[in-house]
Amino acid sequence: MPSFLAAQKLPLEELSDFIERENIDIIFQTADAKKEGWIFVTASRKGQAFENLYAVNLREPADSLLILENPAGEAGIFSNLCYLSENQTLYFGIHNGHGLVNGVQLFLGEGTYLLKKDTNGKYSPKALRRFSKLEPWLCQRAKSAYFEKLPSPDYKGFLAFLFAFCDFDVNPCFVYRTSDGRELLNEEALSYLYEKSLLDSIFTGEKENYRSAFEDYLFCLDKEGKPSGISALSANHSEVFFKDGAAQVESHYFKAANGRVFMLENIGSTKSLFDGRGYLIKSEWSKDYSKLYLIFDSEKDFLITQPAGYGEIRAEVFQTPFPQRSDTAPLFDFEGRLFVRDVNHSDFYQLQKDLSFKKIASPFKESEKSFAQFYILGLAFACLALLAAAFVLVIKKLAPAGARFAVEEKIRSEISSDIHDSVVQDIRAVRLDVERLKVQKESEDLQQAAVKNLTDCIKKMRDICYSLNPAEIANAELKGAKVDVISVVQTLCEQFSEKTKIPFQLDLEQNLSSAFLKKEEASYVSRIVQEILSNIQKHSFATKFTLLIRQKEDEKQDGKILSFIIIDDGVGCDINALSKKNMKTHFGMRNMKLFAKAAGAKIEFLSAADEGMQVRLSIKIEDKEN
Repeated sequence: MPSFLAAQKLPLEELSDFIERENIDIIFQTADAKKEGWIFVTASRKGQAFENLYAVNLREPADSLLILENPAGEAGIFSNLCYLSENQTLYFGIHNGHGLVNGVQLFLGEGTYLLKKDTNGKYSPKALRRFSKLEPWLCQRAKSAYFEKLPSPDYKGFLAFLFAFCDFDVNPCFVYRTSDGRELLNEEALSYLYEKSLLDSIFTGEKENYRSAFEDYLFCLDKEGKPSGISALSANHSEVFFKDGAAQVESHYFKAANGRVFMLENIGSTKSLFDGRGYLIKSEWSKDYSKLYLIFDSEKDFLITQPAGYGEIRAEVFQTPFPQRSDTAPLFDFEGRLFVRDVNHSDFYQLQKDLSFKKIASPFKESEKSFAQFYILGLAFACLALLAAAFVLVIKKLAPAGARFAVEEKIRSEISSDIHDSVVQDIRAVRLDVERLKVQKESEDLQQAAVKNLTDCIKKMRDICYSLNPAEIANAELKGAKVDVISVVQTLCEQFSEKTKIPFQLDLEQNLSSAFLKKEEASYVSRIVQEILSNIQKHSFATKFTLLIRQKEDEKQDGKILSFIIIDDGVGCDINALSKKNMKTHFGMRNMKLFAKAAGAKIEFLSAADEGMQVRLSIKIEDKEN
């Protein structure tokens, strides 16, 4: 019986059929997708010194499949297996930095991998995707391994190296067309190029975005076994990865958190060791620090991106591609926060709200530092949860949309007032008490940190209050006046930028400082803007956004039209693809249209894939405040 099964506490009967059928000896690691009826495992067969990747179908064991044979024939090359239930995708990496081919380090199979369901709704090799660029330097190494280190060229081995970069769902071939019109394939083509001394120019050739010229010779075979003219290497159909991707030749560790996948990468450099007289003893590769990345994965594109603020961690974070026990994982979550620990477990780094890292002694000690802080935070969020629950129950009983929105606004106003007048004031009182405490000198830093955290908490709670019921709307309601909607929208954008660290630029038309709407209309505008900003944060992967405010005369009626145009530089989307049928699932966009209609406004969306998003909201404004 595989000993690692017991360590993972997996019921033996769930994998017994798979173990017997595949003659499994050792299971190295697993990823649980039981809700979908699957378990992913890396395991070795009896007499085999390395592991392969399998997808085990718990409901239909006969459909269990070998997904990926070990590309290097070397143990320990798979990173940890990371399954994200939100998109039913398995993520993992391969790194075999110690593997040699004819004495040359080739990084066979290196890269980041995704496994999704195929067209039949099952996990199979056809749906496997590898992201690793065929970069020129890799081809130069392959030339040394398969041509220069051997008495005669190993065409078959070199073709296998090239084909490993091709898409998994195609039958690839290497094609060369001679000047006299002949079409040569695979080994025959390589032999011709080698004998004619034409191969070196391809080895040294470089395409845009640092890609090898060999890409121009890799095509798919059609059903008749002939070259189709369709490229066999498309970075799995991701233009984004073609432009910004890389070979990914390092150790990686993956972690699913908050519906996204984070990837930790070990980074190293060459260290030189000298003796007492200053003579070089040796140079060796050393893992100095790590970087944290966020994976962007859609049906069309894939990108391993490092958002602004993700810092480098100066520590050797992990020694092996995957840990044997979960409590040694380099990337882990604790109390809803993401942490990194170094290989010696002596240093810990916490991911902050602004996406930077803060070095701490231990997250477990940090969690016990200030009982007052967490008591108040718990009280605040408990109040929010209770009020939100009451809010949902009331709203569900009201059918008409207009009445529902009115009740929503009333309850949002009450929640905002209750938070501000009770919870925020309680936190302020605790902060004053902490400031007045007489502490020993070695605890002064801790006291200052507690005061800062409480101050930050107060600001966050006030921002929540504002988003629930902007002050301009609340004050206008008390005075029976109209709402300066420009002030509301500008403040919402400023608070959002400060919270997310996404830079914000205001472009306000000259001589336009205020514009007034009735309270109900201003409330609708506020909700639309919040929905736009939420989409920027959750879906756009934008690095900046702009708010343009423009005013023009109403050509049809007396008065003026005010337009808010919010533009981000994110990934965008195909607006034309959002038909009436699938618009039912796009709740944010649907709500914005409903709110705009209720306010008597017009909303327009302009976007295209990889070209960001522009939303224009236009509404007739009042001439005076009262």
